[in-house]
Amino acid sequence: MAKYDSVKEQVAAIYRSHLEKKFGDRLVFDEIHVTPRLDEWDEEYLEVRVVYDGDGDLLDPDWINGLYWQMQPELIELGITNFTSESYIDKDEITEWTDEERARLFK
Repeated sequence: MAKYDSVKEQVAAIYRSHLEKKFGDRLVFDEIHVTPRLDEWDEEYLEVRVVYDGDGDLLDPDWINGLYWQMQPELIELGITNFTSESYIDKDEITEWTDEERARLFK
């Protein structure tokens, strides 16, 4: 999975930029974890887990579902041609997890 390893931080920065542009100071995105994964056909993709602080009701599903398409030109510049898999996790929820649970989720 070395293909995408070198661009994880850049991908996280792209996500952060788009999210902060949309939500400003209404939501805070403390952690954005990007992990290369293999799908069932051994194709590499990126799993992105965004930890946010604030009112989760502001995360408009229509906008979130279109986020990949907004970022696609930037991702292609980095050599990322496959879709990403995204999930959004409330910071309050994460504080209830043990270190072991966090390690499993963000490995």
